[in-house]
Amino acid sequence: MAHWTLACHRLGKRFGERWVFRGLELELGTGARLIVRGANGSGKSTLLRLIAGLLAPTEGRIELRANGRPVADRMRVVGWCAADAALYRELTGYEHLHWWAQTRGLPSDRPTLMAHLERFELAHRAHEWVRAYSTGMRQRLRLALATYGNPPLLLLDEPDAGLDPSGLNLLQQVLDEQTRCGIALFATNRAECAAWGDLALELGA
Repeated sequence: MAHWTLACHRLGKRFGERWVFRGLELELGTGARLIVRGANGSGKSTLLRLIAGLLAPTEGRIELRANGRPVADRMRVVGWCAADAALYRELTGYEHLHWWAQTRGLPSDRPTLMAHLERFELAHRAHEWVRAYSTGMRQRLRLALATYGNPPLLLLDEPDAGLDPSGLNLLQQVLDEQTRCGIALFATNRAECAAWGDLALELGA
């Protein structure tokens, strides 16, 4: 199994004249679970989007390495879950996961996909349109998409939003399992989730 290392060097992001943060230094290795906290507007989502490759930094750089070798395309090995991540209302949960599996070159056979949906307690609604899902079910689907294939870098931007106690327990299991295959960053201000990480980063402090 590869050893993964994520490093941010003097990372900064500016929107217009406003710097969200500057000079951020960070280094994480396989097994690390980092909780990112901070007030609204402190840069939690911005940091995760930079690491995912969805935004470009204004200054500094981000490196992801597998066994010491640079990974050129971070987006190919990232699992991404955010409360505002788009889902297609006219597709079913199963169709979302099937499309995602084919896009990533992952197993797309029905038994494997259904087993993954069952893990997130979605198998019984797998063939219903997402527009009929509750807020919590949509968040479970986002988690299912983010974790499929055990990506080495898992980025969770307030994924606890809308989850019931059962969903929160499932989310904690996801973080626990991620320590065996890679790195997890979890942005949240929910106090009870703070203990889920072994490291914490406070933005805007």
